Amino acid sequence: MKSKLGKITGATMLFIVAVLLVANLLTPHLTATPINPRAVPTLGNAELQGDIWYVDGNMLYDTGTGKSWADAKKYLSSAMALSNADIARDADRQWAARNTIYVRGDTITEDMVILAQKTDIIGVGSNAAFKKPGITGSWIIPGTINYMGCRFINMYFTDTGATAIFDIDAQTGLEFHGCQFESGSGGLTTIGLQVEESSFLVVDSCEFSCVSATKGFSASAIKIVNDTGVVYDVKITNNIIEAAGIGIDCDESDLHNGWVTDNYIFSTVQVIDDDGDNLRVVNNKLITSVDIDTHAEETGWDFNPNLSVGNEIIGSASEISNTIPIVEESDA
Repeated sequence: MKSKLGKITGATMLFIVAVLLVANLLTPHLTATPINPRAVPTLGNAELQGDIWYVDGNMLYDTGTGKSWADAKKYLSSAMALSNADIARDADRQWAARNTIYVRGDTITEDMVILAQKTDIIGVGSNAAFKKPGITGSWIIPGTINYMGCRFINMYFTDTGATAIFDIDAQTGLEFHGCQFESGSGGLTTIGLQVEESSFLVVDSCEFSCVSATKGFSASAIKIVNDTGVVYDVKITNNIIEAAGIGIDCDESDLHNGWVTDNYIFSTVQVIDDDGDNLRVVNNKLITSVDIDTHAEETGWDFNPNLSVGNEIIGSASEISNTIPIVEESDA
């Protein structure tokens, strides 16, 4: 009896081992390889599984496959093109995934004419005193192709002397998180981020500044251009903005559900200029170099006070900060 049971047990064990070996061979083909969670920022590519590319600006050539740091692409534009081609394939419904591009390498110099659809572009590593890699060049993105759902995380952007670092037309779902927009030494770049007809724009926890005595973007740090189309769901939140011109300049007359909240803004002229009076302006701390004690609406700020709450502003001649709308002493 013992011998018979022993034979059965041995056969069973061999069968189990065989099944496990087959499962081990098949599993890599059935299950996407997980990302090391330590490499994913808080916001990063939580929607995995998608595909991953690597960009290292210190590579000598751009001939790598981009599938590892050792074989990284040299230019971000090359990796974005690969991600776009990958998202476009439909054999395994990749168009419903979200890809990731990791970027390092001090500063990368190139001008961009494309974005990456449904892709998180995440800066890692170091760039001199900055904890994010730098891209030096202009981003002129026409509305002929909508690279929807492109997100930048922990990136540094500059293009000394340009009209705008980003000039964006008709790109839905474009987002910037934890990025820095630098106007260049002397504040030569006039606009940091210019967008037109781009719904679902998010600019969160970013910095618009200038590493010099000059106050930064001479026209505006963020400019929303007026167009014939309707724009929905613009959120500009938790940013530090310094501008020699206007902090946030919104010319869009047909904007719905647009929010400017919890920002710190310094401007030598108007901190926020909303010509369409459509923005919800909430809990911002505002500093302007002009005298706001005249209590004129367009002195230092111009937005709809009926859509604002919790904002504080101080001007050049102010002894204390004021809450917007500013109330005349005779009306108090």
